[in-house]
Amino acid sequence: MGAWFVGVRGFRNKNVRGLGHGTAVTSHSEPTNHRINEPPGYEPDIPEVENGEIMMNNSTREKRSSYYGYGGYNNWRSPSLTASISPDYHKQIWITNEHNRYRRMVPAKNMRMVYWSNELARSAQAHADTCDFHHSRNRPSNVGENIWAAPYYDYSDAIQRWYIEINNPWCACSTGYKHCCGHYIQMVWAETNLIGCGYAQCNGINGVGAYARAVFVCHYNPQGNRVMPLNNGGLYSYPAYIYAARESERCSECPEDQPSCYDGLCG
Repeated sequence: MGAWFVGVRGFRNKNVRGLGHGTAVTSHSEPTNHRINEPPGYEPDIPEVENGEIMMNNSTREKRSSYYGYGGYNNWRSPSLTASISPDYHKQIWITNEHNRYRRMVPAKNMRMVYWSNELARSAQAHADTCDFHHSRNRPSNVGENIWAAPYYDYSDAIQRWYIEINNPWCACSTGYKHCCGHYIQMVWAETNLIGCGYAQCNGINGVGAYARAVFVCHYNPQGNRVMPLNNGGLYSYPAYIYAARESERCSECPEDQPSCYDGLCG
Protein backbone atom coordinates (compact mmCIF):
# COMPACT_ATOMS: atom_id res chain seq x y z
CA MET A 1 0.00 0.00 0.00
CA GLY A 2 1.03 3.59 -0.54
CA ALA A 3 1.33 6.11 2.25
CA TRP A 4 -1.19 8.78 3.08
CA PHE A 5 -1.09 12.23 4.55
CA VAL A 6 -3.43 13.03 7.39
CA GLY A 7 -5.22 16.34 7.18
CA VAL A 8 -7.65 18.14 9.43
CA ARG A 9 -11.31 17.69 8.69
CA GLY A 10 -13.44 19.70 11.02
CA PHE A 11 -14.89 19.88 14.48
CA ARG A 12 -17.99 17.88 15.41
CA ASN A 13 -20.90 20.17 16.24
CA LYS A 14 -21.64 18.23 19.43
CA ASN A 15 -18.19 19.18 20.71
CA VAL A 16 -18.62 22.91 20.22
CA ARG A 17 -22.30 23.42 20.89
CA GLY A 18 -21.44 25.03 24.20
CA LEU A 19 -18.89 27.45 22.78
CA GLY A 20 -19.27 30.70 24.62
CA HIS A 21 -17.41 33.86 25.45
CA GLY A 22 -13.76 33.30 26.29
CA THR A 23 -13.51 29.89 24.64
CA ALA A 24 -11.25 29.11 21.67
CA VAL A 25 -11.31 25.85 19.73
CA THR A 26 -9.03 24.07 17.30
CA SER A 27 -10.12 21.53 14.72
CA HIS A 28 -9.89 17.74 14.91
CA SER A 29 -7.91 15.49 12.56
CA GLU A 30 -8.73 12.42 10.53
CA PRO A 31 -7.14 10.68 7.51
CA THR A 32 -7.43 12.11 4.02
CA ASN A 33 -6.67 10.59 0.63
CA HIS A 34 -3.57 12.70 -0.12
CA ARG A 35 -1.17 9.94 -1.18
CA ILE A 36 2.57 10.28 -1.39
CA ASN A 37 3.91 10.88 -4.91
CA GLU A 38 0.50 12.00 -6.11
CA PRO A 39 1.01 13.91 -9.41
CA PRO A 40 0.76 17.57 -8.42
CA GLY A 41 -0.43 19.07 -11.71
CA TYR A 42 0.31 22.62 -10.62
CA GLU A 43 1.26 25.65 -12.61
CA PRO A 44 4.41 27.45 -11.43
CA ASP A 45 3.89 30.12 -8.82
CA ILE A 46 5.11 33.62 -9.64
CA PRO A 47 7.22 34.61 -6.63
CA GLU A 48 6.45 37.96 -5.05
CA VAL A 49 9.84 38.41 -3.47
CA GLU A 50 13.18 39.02 -5.07
CA ASN A 51 15.66 36.26 -5.79
CA GLY A 52 17.66 35.09 -2.83
CA GLU A 53 16.85 35.82 0.77
CA ILE A 54 15.66 38.89 2.64
CA MET A 55 16.72 39.08 6.27
CA MET A 56 13.64 39.93 8.35
CA ASN A 57 15.38 39.78 11.75
CA ASN A 58 17.90 37.55 13.50
CA SER A 59 15.75 34.43 13.48
CA THR A 60 13.38 34.85 10.53
CA ARG A 61 14.20 35.08 6.84
CA GLU A 62 11.95 35.32 3.84
CA LYS A 63 13.07 33.20 0.89
CA ARG A 64 11.96 33.04 -2.68
CA SER A 65 9.23 30.44 -2.57
CA SER A 66 9.87 26.92 -3.80
CA TYR A 67 6.17 26.15 -3.47
CA TYR A 68 4.09 25.71 -6.60
CA GLY A 69 0.35 26.30 -6.49
CA TYR A 70 -2.34 26.46 -9.13
CA GLY A 71 -4.28 29.26 -7.42
CA GLY A 72 -7.46 27.20 -7.65
CA TYR A 73 -8.56 27.58 -4.04
CA ASN A 74 -12.06 28.71 -3.23
CA ASN A 75 -12.47 32.49 -3.54
CA TRP A 76 -16.05 32.42 -2.23
CA ARG A 77 -16.63 34.67 0.76
CA SER A 78 -19.19 33.93 3.42
CA PRO A 79 -22.04 36.39 3.98
CA SER A 80 -21.04 36.12 7.65
CA LEU A 81 -17.66 37.69 6.85
CA THR A 82 -17.26 41.11 8.48
CA ALA A 83 -13.54 41.68 7.85
CA SER A 84 -10.84 39.93 5.81
CA ILE A 85 -7.56 40.81 7.51
CA SER A 86 -4.41 39.41 5.94
CA PRO A 87 -1.47 39.45 8.37
CA ASP A 88 0.70 42.49 7.73
CA TYR A 89 4.48 42.36 7.51
CA HIS A 90 5.00 42.53 11.27
CA LYS A 91 2.39 39.83 11.91
CA GLN A 92 4.07 37.65 9.29
CA ILE A 93 7.34 37.98 11.19
CA TRP A 94 5.62 37.14 14.48
CA ILE A 95 3.79 34.09 13.07
CA THR A 96 6.97 32.77 11.45
CA ASN A 97 9.02 33.40 14.59
CA GLU A 98 6.45 31.64 16.78
CA HIS A 99 6.50 28.55 14.58
CA ASN A 100 10.30 28.49 14.60
CA ARG A 101 10.40 29.06 18.36
CA TYR A 102 8.25 26.02 18.99
CA ARG A 103 10.10 23.95 16.40
CA ARG A 104 13.35 24.69 18.28
CA MET A 105 11.85 23.06 21.37
CA VAL A 106 11.88 19.70 19.59
CA PRO A 107 15.13 17.67 19.84
CA ALA A 108 15.56 16.94 16.14
CA LYS A 109 18.42 16.19 13.77
CA ASN A 110 16.58 17.48 10.68
CA MET A 111 14.17 20.24 11.76
CA ARG A 112 13.96 22.86 9.01
CA MET A 113 13.48 26.54 9.67
CA VAL A 114 10.16 27.68 8.21
CA TYR A 115 9.75 30.71 5.96
CA TRP A 116 6.74 32.79 5.01
CA SER A 117 5.06 32.00 1.68
CA ASN A 118 2.79 34.60 0.08
CA GLU A 119 1.10 31.92 -2.00
CA LEU A 120 0.25 29.82 1.05
CA ALA A 121 -0.96 32.96 2.82
CA ARG A 122 -3.36 33.67 -0.05
CA SER A 123 -4.84 30.17 0.06
CA ALA A 124 -5.14 30.32 3.87
CA GLN A 125 -6.81 33.74 3.68
CA ALA A 126 -9.25 32.47 1.05
CA HIS A 127 -10.39 29.72 3.40
CA ALA A 128 -10.55 32.03 6.43
CA ASP A 129 -12.88 34.28 4.42
CA THR A 130 -15.40 31.43 4.10
CA CYS A 131 -15.99 31.64 7.89
CA ASP A 132 -16.02 27.84 7.97
CA PHE A 133 -14.38 25.78 10.70
CA HIS A 134 -14.39 22.68 8.52
CA HIS A 135 -11.12 22.28 6.68
CA SER A 136 -10.80 23.13 3.01
CA ARG A 137 -11.04 20.20 0.62
CA ASN A 138 -9.87 22.04 -2.47
CA ARG A 139 -6.46 23.27 -1.37
CA PRO A 140 -3.46 22.03 -3.38
CA SER A 141 -2.06 18.59 -2.69
CA ASN A 142 0.76 18.39 -0.14
CA VAL A 143 -0.50 21.44 1.77
CA GLY A 144 -1.39 20.97 5.44
CA GLU A 145 -3.84 23.13 7.35
CA ASN A 146 -4.40 24.17 10.98
CA ILE A 147 -7.47 26.16 12.08
CA TRP A 148 -8.33 28.12 15.23
CA ALA A 149 -11.64 29.84 16.02
CA ALA A 150 -12.84 31.88 18.98
CA PRO A 151 -15.52 34.31 20.20
CA TYR A 152 -12.77 36.94 20.61
CA TYR A 153 -10.57 38.63 18.00
CA ASP A 154 -7.05 38.21 19.41
CA TYR A 155 -5.50 35.13 17.77
CA SER A 156 -2.18 35.37 19.63
CA ASP A 157 -2.93 32.10 21.47
CA ALA A 158 -3.66 30.07 18.31
CA ILE A 159 -0.15 28.75 17.63
CA GLN A 160 0.36 27.95 21.30
CA ARG A 161 -2.92 25.99 21.41
CA TRP A 162 -1.80 23.89 18.46
CA TYR A 163 1.57 23.16 20.02
CA ILE A 164 0.41 22.26 23.53
CA GLU A 165 -1.50 19.26 22.22
CA ILE A 166 1.76 17.45 23.03
CA ASN A 167 1.06 18.11 26.74
CA ASN A 168 -2.38 16.47 26.72
CA PRO A 169 -1.99 13.47 29.07
CA TRP A 170 -4.85 11.39 27.67
CA CYS A 171 -3.59 11.84 24.12
CA ALA A 172 -0.10 10.44 24.86
CA CYS A 173 1.22 12.05 21.68
CA SER A 174 4.80 11.33 20.65
CA THR A 175 6.46 11.93 17.25
CA GLY A 176 3.76 10.52 14.96
CA TYR A 177 0.23 11.49 13.98
CA LYS A 178 -2.64 10.85 16.34
CA HIS A 179 -6.16 12.22 15.98
CA CYS A 180 -5.76 14.23 19.17
CA CYS A 181 -2.49 15.97 18.25
CA GLY A 182 -2.53 16.50 14.47
CA HIS A 183 -1.96 20.25 14.81
CA TYR A 184 1.14 19.74 16.94
CA ILE A 185 2.54 17.15 14.53
CA GLN A 186 2.00 19.51 11.58
CA MET A 187 3.77 22.31 13.46
CA VAL A 188 6.86 20.16 14.13
CA TRP A 189 6.93 18.25 10.84
CA ALA A 190 10.62 18.51 10.00
CA GLU A 191 10.20 18.58 6.21
CA THR A 192 7.81 21.54 6.33
CA ASN A 193 9.66 24.74 5.44
CA LEU A 194 6.96 27.11 4.15
CA ILE A 195 3.97 28.57 5.96
CA GLY A 196 1.34 31.19 5.23
CA CYS A 197 -1.66 32.24 7.31
CA GLY A 198 -4.89 34.21 7.04
CA TYR A 199 -7.32 35.77 9.50
CA ALA A 200 -10.96 36.80 9.25
CA GLN A 201 -13.63 38.24 11.49
CA CYS A 202 -17.11 36.79 11.11
CA ASN A 203 -20.63 37.11 12.45
CA GLY A 204 -20.73 33.42 13.34
CA ILE A 205 -18.62 30.57 11.95
CA ASN A 206 -19.98 27.44 10.29
CA GLY A 207 -19.18 24.38 12.37
CA VAL A 208 -18.68 26.34 15.59
CA GLY A 209 -21.73 28.51 16.13
CA ALA A 210 -23.09 32.03 16.29
CA TYR A 211 -20.82 33.08 19.17
CA ALA A 212 -17.65 32.62 17.12
CA ARG A 213 -16.23 35.88 15.83
CA ALA A 214 -12.74 35.08 14.49
CA VAL A 215 -10.98 32.37 12.51
CA PHE A 216 -7.23 31.96 11.95
CA VAL A 217 -5.93 29.54 9.29
CA CYS A 218 -2.36 28.45 8.54
CA HIS A 219 -1.25 26.45 5.50
CA TYR A 220 1.95 24.38 5.45
CA ASN A 221 4.13 22.96 2.66
CA PRO A 222 5.18 20.20 2.55
CA GLN A 223 2.22 18.74 4.42
CA GLY A 224 2.81 16.80 7.63
CA ASN A 225 0.89 14.00 9.34
CA ARG A 226 2.06 11.24 7.02
CA VAL A 227 0.66 7.76 7.67
CA MET A 228 0.61 4.37 5.95
CA PRO A 229 -2.41 2.04 6.01
CA LEU A 230 -1.65 -1.41 7.46
CA ASN A 231 -3.10 -4.74 6.36
CA ASN A 232 -4.89 -5.07 9.69
CA GLY A 233 -6.83 -1.86 9.07
CA GLY A 234 -4.68 0.27 11.33
CA LEU A 235 -2.33 3.12 10.45
CA TYR A 236 1.42 3.44 10.80
CA SER A 237 2.35 7.03 11.64
CA TYR A 238 5.66 8.22 10.21
CA PRO A 239 7.76 10.20 12.71
CA ALA A 240 7.57 13.95 12.31
CA TYR A 241 11.33 14.31 12.74
CA ILE A 242 14.53 12.37 13.43
CA TYR A 243 15.09 12.37 17.19
CA ALA A 244 18.33 13.87 18.52
CA ALA A 245 19.40 12.06 21.70
CA ARG A 246 22.07 14.68 22.44
CA GLU A 247 22.26 18.42 21.89
CA SER A 248 25.31 17.90 19.67
CA GLU A 249 23.17 15.87 17.25
CA ARG A 250 20.88 18.76 16.39
CA CYS A 251 21.15 19.74 12.71
CA SER A 252 23.30 16.65 12.08
CA GLU A 253 21.00 15.52 9.26
CA CYS A 254 19.99 18.81 7.64
CA PRO A 255 18.83 18.58 4.00
CA GLU A 256 21.07 19.76 1.18
CA ASP A 257 18.91 22.80 0.43
CA GLN A 258 19.05 23.98 4.08
CA PRO A 259 22.49 22.78 5.27
CA SER A 260 23.29 25.46 7.86
CA CYS A 261 22.30 25.39 11.53
CA TYR A 262 20.55 28.29 13.25
CA ASP A 263 20.09 27.53 16.94
CA GLY A 264 18.91 23.99 16.28
CA LEU A 265 17.07 24.61 13.00
CA CYS A 266 18.28 23.79 9.49
CA GLY A 267 18.34 26.94 7.40
